[in-house]
Amino acid sequence: MPKNFLLFILMVLAAILGGLKAYIDQLLRTELNLAINSVADKVTIEYSDVTISLLGAVVINNLRFGEVHIDTVIFHKAYQFYPLSQLPQQLLISIKNVEYSIKDTAAPAPLLLSMLGYAPYYLTPRDLRGLGYAHINADIDIEAHSNQDIVSLSGTISAKAWGDLSFSVDLNNVPPPIRWSSSQGILLAALTASYTNNGLVNRVFTGLAQRDKMSLSHFKDGLISKLKNDLSQASRLLDVSVLERFIQTPQTLTIALQPTPPIRLNALFYSSLKRLNLKMTTTFSLE
Repeated sequence: MPKNFLLFILMVLAAILGGLKAYIDQLLRTELNLAINSVADKVTIEYSDVTISLLGAVVINNLRFGEVHIDTVIFHKAYQFYPLSQLPQQLLISIKNVEYSIKDTAAPAPLLLSMLGYAPYYLTPRDLRGLGYAHINADIDIEAHSNQDIVSLSGTISAKAWGDLSFSVDLNNVPPPIRWSSSQGILLAALTASYTNNGLVNRVFTGLAQRDKMSLSHFKDGLISKLKNDLSQASRLLDVSVLERFIQTPQTLTIALQPTPPIRLNALFYSSLKRLNLKMTTTFSLE
């Protein structure tokens, strides 16, 4: 086959693929704009571009909703969302550089916190800014696997100076995407969340102690005593010493729920610790 003819064929194929991709990208923009317009009365959403890669990943650039800005959102293997009558078997979402500016406000402690005696431990946005936390910056990765109506989610939130959060969630009775808006029967089977402190907790405790004109050790002892007293009724079901160790040497705190039987999501915050089978663990240093 002559080289010139082969080059011609490759150029034609490239033009066809380029035109097809441009057409698909335009369809994506149209669908995304329709979705944005449907919630325009609730939140302002803007973006600079949306494309689809040759591997089937949908990429949204410069996404902004409200006061949150995101550099890039990538839905890997997004084609698995079709048809909408079934759950995708595997989905990976990468969210790069989430940015949010902490407002310079100093509202008083919420009434409920004051009534419970936790006003001395309340930190305003202005207090956070004073401690050097004027912005939140984070990268988020979420992976989902499904088997019929069972979905397992896992992910990480790397928030730099704010700390790192990893989590895993097992859900039952999850409907296909086409029924998400009307479903109320999703069940939580298990949840684990682990927070790793990168200095935030230490700086917050030090700032609160200075604000209340007391030593750091005195502040921590007061907080531990307050928590022990308030959680005394739950001491049979909750190891309060875990919170004590985390307050004294804040490193990693893990919270796990495994309700038996699985519980509806809308009933989660109204259930007892025994029903939720709540467990807490922490890592700490003796130094």
